[in-house]
Amino acid sequence: MSKQTYLTTQAILVIVSSVFALTSSQPSQGSIHLSLIHRDSSLSPLYNPQESPYDRVRSSFVRSKARLSFLIDRVVDGGDFQGNVQADDGEYFVKLSVGTPPFQMFASMDTASTLVLTQCLQPCISCDTNQIISTTYHNITCTSSNCALVPNNACDSSNSCTFSYRSNSLLGSDVFAFETSNAEVFSLENVIYGCEYDQESTSTQYNGILGLGYHNLSLIKQMSSITEPKFTYCLGNISDPEAEHLLVLGNGFFLEGQTTTLKVIEGKYNLVLESLSIGKRKLLIPPEIFQPSPLGGGVIIDAETTLTFLAPYAYYELVGELEKELGLVMIIWPDPPYERCYNGKLSDIRNFHGLIFHFEREVNVLLDVDSLFLQVEDGMFCLAVLPSPVGGTSILGSLFQQSYSVGYHLGEMLVSFQKIECEVLEKHIS
Repeated sequence: MSKQTYLTTQAILVIVSSVFALTSSQPSQGSIHLSLIHRDSSLSPLYNPQESPYDRVRSSFVRSKARLSFLIDRVVDGGDFQGNVQADDGEYFVKLSVGTPPFQMFASMDTASTLVLTQCLQPCISCDTNQIISTTYHNITCTSSNCALVPNNACDSSNSCTFSYRSNSLLGSDVFAFETSNAEVFSLENVIYGCEYDQESTSTQYNGILGLGYHNLSLIKQMSSITEPKFTYCLGNISDPEAEHLLVLGNGFFLEGQTTTLKVIEGKYNLVLESLSIGKRKLLIPPEIFQPSPLGGGVIIDAETTLTFLAPYAYYELVGELEKELGLVMIIWPDPPYERCYNGKLSDIRNFHGLIFHFEREVNVLLDVDSLFLQVEDGMFCLAVLPSPVGGTSILGSLFQQSYSVGYHLGEMLVSFQKIECEVLEKHIS
């Protein structure tokens, strides 16, 4: 987040308290339970039945590298906003509809995006005379305090708030209806969101970003008038496209597990990582390797990145210890170029006791074989951890988080980790 954007955000602390007017009953126990759909699930708008499991592994590598570039990009002004809804983005989707009559779409859950963003409901013929096909849509005026919260804001000919990050966007509000995990519909009025005109997009089903970042216009911060600023997600087995995944907006299951400090750096959620260990043996990594610096650094937690990235010094220390512990000999697999690949199957190393990440407040997160390695061919597996570029920003992706309930409490700036199967979690909070 640029200094100017940060100061603007801090100066404008109040969004009108009536941002939301509920059109259905209050959320059960102060929370809304939503199913998350993995991009490779048969329910996903991006599902490709022609892809093999190994094709998906290759694709996840490419997407993770692209996501890394987005997360560490601090050059673009207003970079704390993600724009340009693209059909090849996204790992986990929420099913929802916007407007009246309702237009159904899938939006990707994104904790690094600070705005709810959709494609506009009709092509932009002339962006100076924007037309929205929804009887409940309302423009946000360019004199509104909410307009001041978006980057590169301006006025169009009708005094409506526009902004630009990667394409032309219009700030407005409308009814959002969410399909809950028990097949009910929960509707919220006056959700402030960015309507993006992307002339090149051909997607008709995947056309939204559900921003859960730390910003007054993110969905979870807008919901503070009806529930506490908390959200929890549970990511099941990523190697199983049909595994259950869950997102809870509101109170939910938070603080049932270990809790560690949450920080916001450059608009991204960061954790304080202190050390790594294999068994009872701590790796020889100086703690400052994981600390933010003017050149980068820090440890971002992000469900939209599949793989885990570590600062180079920490990565090569880990690789050496892992290969020595497991007796692994590296081979080259150039498509795509994972850093470390090995002959065999994951079943060959099931006796490995795991890698432990030690966070502030004595929180320990254990990664087992399935969170550290990916089977990329019948007789080959690769380490699902890669070195980050110079600057050393580490990213804890969805493989790191799978089979955990991960809860964010934005009021107390804490994150909780609870090892649990998502099916069990769903029954617990129903």
